[in-house]
This record gives sequence, structure tokens and C-alpha cells, in this order.
Amino acid sequence: MRILNRLRSATPRIAPLLLTVLFLYGEVSAAQLQLSWTDNSGNENGFKVERGPTSTGPFTQIGIVASNVTSYTDTGLADATTFCYRVRAYNTVGDSGYTNTACATTGSTLTLTKAGAGGGTITSSPSGISCGSTCSASYTSGTSVTLTAAPAAGSVLTGWSGACSGTGSCIITMSAARSVTATFALQSFSLNLTKAGTGGGSVTSSPAGISCGATCSANFNNATSVTLMPTAAAGSTFAGWSGACSGTGACVVSMTAAKSVTATFNTQTFALTTTKSGSGGGTITSAPAGINCGSTCSANYAPGTSVALTATAAAGATFAGWTGACTGTGACVVTMTAAKSVNAAFNVKPPSPPGSLSVM
Repeated sequence: MRILNRLRSATPRIAPLLLTVLFLYGEVSAAQLQLSWTDNSGNENGFKVERGPTSTGPFTQIGIVASNVTSYTDTGLADATTFCYRVRAYNTVGDSGYTNTACATTGSTLTLTKAGAGGGTITSSPSGISCGSTCSASYTSGTSVTLTAAPAAGSVLTGWSGACSGTGSCIITMSAARSVTATFALQSFSLNLTKAGTGGGSVTSSPAGISCGATCSANFNNATSVTLMPTAAAGSTFAGWSGACSGTGACVVSMTAAKSVTATFNTQTFALTTTKSGSGGGTITSAPAGINCGSTCSANYAPGTSVALTATAAAGATFAGWTGACTGTGACVVTMTAAKSVNAAFNVKPPSPPGSLSVM
């Protein structure tokens, strides 16, 4: 009896009803639970931790901690699963009685993935996810988690997939493990091309997208530098840009917003220029109309136009002949295949000899 009493007095004691199990929030690779208890023994070598699926077991020892340690974290657990625990102290003499049995249910893991060419961050309420860096967290069963997307500069959220869809709020009730993907795209803006004028032609872009012709509008990513290149049709000329570009040189558009450009193509024409020389006076007219020189000594004509020039001497003058695109004193007909010039010479009519009869 004395030996038995010594063994009993050496056996560690641990008070009942002091074991608690807590669910651990935060970033996880698998669910975990934390146990804690009160150490009421003074002669233990350590504590043995047992786990079972229900409060009545069966229990299996899963860990041993040193003396005076009063907590244990059970990791690598299945999501949304109930686990029950009990603890007892031990020394070289034997084991104490068990604590109370305490049970808890692991949380469910919410995993966030980002996709797309754009960028952004995702945060959660309640906290846990800040993705960015922390893209997975565990929540107790039944927790309503709201995910909020913040696109980076020059990016837009194009939508959720997985446990959420659309582009609005993403609210998830954590009844099991859930996965969500947030897709960010680079922000794009529309470049619209319009053609104007009496002529024809096409405009293409680099990078590709516009071939106007047929495709006169395209979307380009934010800050893309787009070069527009005009090509006049046969018989037409490129007259210039308006809108987001001007002049007749290169058109380079930086796509920081929606932009519009107009390319003007006019029917190709050639200038026919007439001049007058000599001591006399006169006029030059054209058929088709355009030149009346007199005052209007130059006009533009479509390629291939046949222009007949007529010289009419003023009173007291005679027409002396053509030079330039025409020669001689006969008819002057100019075919407009390029810009051309014609000169008409008018000389003062010489005075009649003395005693001669002048017929007017």
C-alpha cells in the first residue's frame, strides 16, 4: 500500500475542463487548429496530445510537448472538418487523467489567383487576403467573405471566375474550400479613323488594327504609340490630317484616351499656268473653263484633261505665238499629264507705211 501511495503521489495531475481549441485565421497551405490548456501539475515530463473524429473517439496520440508547454498547433488538417482533442500529463511513473475533450471545426481555405496581361491587387473583408502577396486564407465555416479588386494604373478588372463571376462585387460564403480568379487586362482606348475629301485612299496602322479601307476603328492598350500611314488611290493625293493629328507628315498618336483622326484625300489635279509676254496686249482663255488671263492665269485640271487655249490680241496688237507646252501660232491644246506652263506673246502692231491704206 505504501508503494502504491508513492506512485499515486508521483503521478502528475492536470485539472479537467481546461482544454480549449481555437481556429487559426490567416494565410495557410492547409487548415490548422491550436490547442491550449492549464498546467496544474508540478512534476510532469511533458504532455501527450490525442485527436479523434468525435468527442467519444476513437483517439490517437498525435504529439508530445515538453513540460511547462501549454499549447499545441495541429496543422495539415482537412478543410471544414471537426476534430476533437484531449491532453494528459506524463512522467516516469505514468500518465495523469485526461483533460476535458474539446472539439473545433477547421476553416475553409479561400484561394485567389490573378490572370491577364494587366495588374492589380485583391483584398478581403474580413481580412486575410491581400493579393499582392497573400493570396490564400482560411475562414470559419459560414463566414461571408467580400473580395475587392483594385486595378493597377493602366489596367481594368475584366471579371471574376471560379466561385464568383461578372465584374461586380465578389461575395463568397465559406462552406467549403473555394477558389476565385480575378482577371486584369491592360486598359484600352478606341482610335477612330475617318476619310474625307473628293479623292480616295486607305490608311493603315502600326501596330496593326486599322486598315481603312474596311476597318476604320480599333482598340489599343493604354499608352500605345500608334503610327497611321496614308496611301492615296490612283488619281488622288493625300491632302492632310485633322483631329488628333495635323499637317501632311507622319501621324503618331499616343493612346492615353479615345481619339479620332481624319485623313483627307483629294482628286489629283495638275496646274496649267499661262503667262504673257511681248510689247502688246491680249487675253488667254481656256476650254474647259478655268483660265481667263486677263486676271486668272492658272487653273487646276484632272489628269488626262485636254485643255484648249485661245489667244486674243488686244486692239493695236498681234498674237506672235506660243512657247512652253505649245509652240507656233496655231491652236494650243495641252493634255494634262503633269503641271504645265504656256506663254503667249503679243506684240504691238507696227504702224502702217505713209500713204498706205489701212483696212480695219
